Amino acid sequence: MKKTLLCFLAFAFLFVSCDNYKPLAGGSDIAIRTLVDEDLWDHIDEDLSRKVEFEIRTPQVEKLFYFTPIGLDAYKKEYRDDKLVLLIATLDGNDKVSRFIRGHISENVRQRVESGEKSFFYEYDKYAERQTYMLLLAKDREALLSFIREQGKQVYQAVNNGFLSSQFKQLYHTAEEKSLSGSLYERLGFSFRLPHDYEILYLDTTRNILQLGCPRPQRNIIVYWREGGFNRVLDEKWALRTKYWLMQNLMDKIYIEESYARYRNVEWSGMPVNNIRGLWGHPTKLMGGPFTMFYFFDGVTNRTYLIDCMLFAPGQSKAVYLRQMEIVASTFYTSE
Repeated sequence: MKKTLLCFLAFAFLFVSCDNYKPLAGGSDIAIRTLVDEDLWDHIDEDLSRKVEFEIRTPQVEKLFYFTPIGLDAYKKEYRDDKLVLLIATLDGNDKVSRFIRGHISENVRQRVESGEKSFFYEYDKYAERQTYMLLLAKDREALLSFIREQGKQVYQAVNNGFLSSQFKQLYHTAEEKSLSGSLYERLGFSFRLPHDYEILYLDTTRNILQLGCPRPQRNIIVYWREGGFNRVLDEKWALRTKYWLMQNLMDKIYIEESYARYRNVEWSGMPVNNIRGLWGHPTKLMGGPFTMFYFFDGVTNRTYLIDCMLFAPGQSKAVYLRQMEIVASTFYTSE
């Protein structure tokens, strides 16, 4: 009986491994493992990096993503199943990397590249779960460089979308605080999808303030709301004044480094939302870090909301944690 069971388990493992099973992608969340010939990389490095390697202050300068060129042996032995993988070659290249890549593309891909129809291809979960696997291929070096200069943002978009999807799965794969999310919605009329380690740190329904947080590293999400909208356009001056008021009353008189504030617009499920990324500090303690803040009017509840996400992670890279908090904030909802 024992022998039969072992045989069955071995058969099941082989069946799943061959047909269905994919490992979980490993490696860095932001390092793009780039299989490319060294000489070709020197030709395109500066232009491609300019399209993808955007920086963020946390307060140190960090890159949202960065390229790590690798050789063919390293790709085969170590990096093929990483989270972010990019293959770069030309159809006329005689180096071993280009020959290898050409030997693994379909005739359809070859024809589309040859005709100039397409140069960038990508696929999610190709060899591993939560993987973004990409190919950048052109007829020759000049065609490759021309594509990068004109349409290189496609690489960033593919990488960024894959990152957001992967981080969302990572945040919620263990467990969600569904009970807490539900109770917040019942009591306040809004809520978030909360990862398992978030909890309520402070709630004042008289002043309309909710503070959520989780440890290691310390992350805080503060929500302030007011009834109705504005007679004028919602702007960053109001948002920064409101954040200052919250910090003075709730967070030990923390201040904002306004000179580092960066403004942009984002969309949450089609809804336009204003965003400010910046730095906070403490007037007397050696403390500081990044924040990202969202503000918008919601017609369902007829309220204006400000959602302030703050991170304190001394000695650690902070960009990924900050963007994880932005993902949590983007799950905000006022109707089920």
